[in-house]
Amino acid sequence: MNLIKTHVPYVMAATLGISFLPAQAVETGITIEAVDAYSCGALSNDIPNVDNFRNRMLSIGGYTAGVRYTNGLVYPTDFTDPQVISGGADTSNFDRPGDAISYFSGHGTCDDQTNTACTSNAGCPTIAGLQKQCLRFTDSPLTGRCVYSRPRNIVVDKTGTSCQLVNYSTGSVRWGETPSAGTWAGAGTNGGINLAVIDNSCGITPGMYVSQLLRPFAGLSSIALIMPTRVGSDTADVANRGRAFADRYVANVNSAVGPSWTSSINSVTGGSSCAFGGGSHGVVGCGAHIYVSVEVNQARAEWANRTESWVQLRNEANDGIGWGWMSWLYTCNYDCNNHPFFLP
Repeated sequence: MNLIKTHVPYVMAATLGISFLPAQAVETGITIEAVDAYSCGALSNDIPNVDNFRNRMLSIGGYTAGVRYTNGLVYPTDFTDPQVISGGADTSNFDRPGDAISYFSGHGTCDDQTNTACTSNAGCPTIAGLQKQCLRFTDSPLTGRCVYSRPRNIVVDKTGTSCQLVNYSTGSVRWGETPSAGTWAGAGTNGGINLAVIDNSCGITPGMYVSQLLRPFAGLSSIALIMPTRVGSDTADVANRGRAFADRYVANVNSAVGPSWTSSINSVTGGSSCAFGGGSHGVVGCGAHIYVSVEVNQARAEWANRTESWVQLRNEANDGIGWGWMSWLYTCNYDCNNHPFFLP
């Protein structure tokens, strides 16, 4: 898997002569799922968060309402693919044909973070089968904490008495498969969405993008997440993140979706300060909005990541057509250029 970093200069796909398929099916639905009533730690703003996103999106033309599931109506099988695992039901829920966007808001897991001190990547203990990184923790003295590429999870609570995990890194999650995308991910052609928003705790670990986020791509264009960038940091329980994202669409339907997500961090309130300055903006501590795209080659991945507009997102002809290149874009709630994520 070749990688392209966000700060590397890029050329727009049009300049490179990319030829996308002519317009085919138009997908307009927005599905929302959220959980506040957790037995493993109640939240309070996730249902308002997804409602605020969809209501704002539907305040002008272009998109339509998909399904809405909250609390005990959010099942683990809502996110898993029936062609990958028996009992999966995403094609009636989070990955419905005809939907363009699905947005989940709720708990995640932060077992990727550890309190093991390090001053370099080599100083982190090796764990078989996992990548490791020394993530910056303090600047004076310069120290880090070890983080690992453990699978990331959506957390639901179907019964109201026990939380369940949906592993979207190495599990049975495949999203976005359509006739235009083909069957390259082994998930049939009965999906739909072009964008998944995963608004949870520790949605992705810095530097672990391929190992943690490659498998869900089966035709969808991109995934938007919140990424803590310092051990102990996390996603804040706020009701205005979805609205801040949707505001970009309402302001300009032809704006690029990826930069809309990353820049929307600047409009989110709540959270707390970062050890390197800044902070808040919907993050407890230090973190970023990150937008990840996967495509068959570099040019298509970069186009999906930085150029694809809200209008183009609805066009099934722009579905991903293969695992070949990953591109990502992020905006931090602090100066992460002068305070890089990793110690060497």
